[in-house]
Amino acid sequence: MRILVTGFVVFVIWCFISAWLYNDYLLPAMHKPAPVQTNPPVIDHSADSLAAIYASMPKTLMVYFDFDKTKIKTDPQISDKIAEFKAWLEKYPASMLSVTGHTDLVGTTDYNMALGLKRAEVVEKFLETLGIDAGRMITDSKGETQPVAGYITSEGRALNRRTEISIKMK
Repeated sequence: MRILVTGFVVFVIWCFISAWLYNDYLLPAMHKPAPVQTNPPVIDHSADSLAAIYASMPKTLMVYFDFDKTKIKTDPQISDKIAEFKAWLEKYPASMLSVTGHTDLVGTTDYNMALGLKRAEVVEKFLETLGIDAGRMITDSKGETQPVAGYITSEGRALNRRTEISIKMK
């Protein structure tokens, strides 16, 4: 009988010690986050230099037209703005000049696409007279598909009759 009582006492002590070890040491160790070894970040400065290049790029220039006309409206600042584009093209030989003609909603879609192209070609010829090489320009027409203003007012329709000059990088 002494062996049974001694075995029972040892068993109870073993249960308390194992429960204590499990609750105080094993459970917290299982719930700790696994250590993650991180590498120091690699800093790529090429995106910063590319952002600086795009930030220095001339903003899109708008040339406006009268209704159903291809004659450029006179703007005294247009030569100064085009000089920025010319300097950019000289500095970055891989860039191109995009000349895109737009129209208002009045007229058929086919007519507006043709009118937008005529407007873009007129601006292209004007840029050639200012010394920009025709081989560095891409001429396109969007017609009435990309309005910048509403069509309800005459002022909104006038803003949509435009040709956009912008830089495109290869």
